[in-house]
Amino acid sequence: MEQPLGKTTAGENLYARGGFLPIKIKLPDLPENTPSNSEEKEDLYAGLDLVQRRMREWEGKADLVNPNHKAFHEGFGWLNAREWYDLVDMHFRHHLNQKQELEQKLGL
Repeated sequence: MEQPLGKTTAGENLYARGGFLPIKIKLPDLPENTPSNSEEKEDLYAGLDLVQRRMREWEGKADLVNPNHKAFHEGFGWLNAREWYDLVDMHFRHHLNQKQELEQKLGL
């Protein structure tokens, strides 16, 4: 859907920086924001593999989508396909930074 509206201030800041700040982000205490921790490690790896495969599939396609066709993100506003694609990368990098921090604290 063609959308003239843009990003929120948080969205503008995120994309200007190219990533999340190295801080803990607190989301509302809702079921969809709470990890279940019930999945087996193999299932988690399979899910990550699926995300990687889908990202590779969309790598060249995101720029072919009309940039005025946007979908709403609750925190960042109206994003086009390229911005959604980039958000996945920023999100994963944020979690990898969190993982490194935990490993350092645990002496791994």
